[in-house]
Amino acid sequence: MIELIRNKMIALGHLKWIMHFGRVNGHAGIEGNDLVERLAKEAAVEDGPLVYDKMPREAIITREKENGLHMWQWQWTNTGKGAVTKGEGGSDQSFFPVSEE
Repeated sequence: MIELIRNKMIALGHLKWIMHFGRVNGHAGIEGNDLVERLAKEAAVEDGPLVYDKMPREAIITREKENGLHMWQWQWTNTGKGAVTKGEGGSDQSFFPVSEE
């Protein structure tokens, strides 16, 4: 279905049609919006072929930042290097010594 719409849009573009897309709030009283919303929900749960398998760039960047932070935290927690700044036994204790009276 998406391929059919994409091809139709390309064909109309070649005919110099101008198309505008915008976001419409649900239940905004716009004629046909409820029908479109219902059809979109039905299409989302159908067991059909996957027609869109690309991930948005922003989702990839966010996921990789989270993975990098997780990997850094794991390495920091599990390494013996920098033990002087981390405190005894790898805990995050203060770098400065504590004087006891």
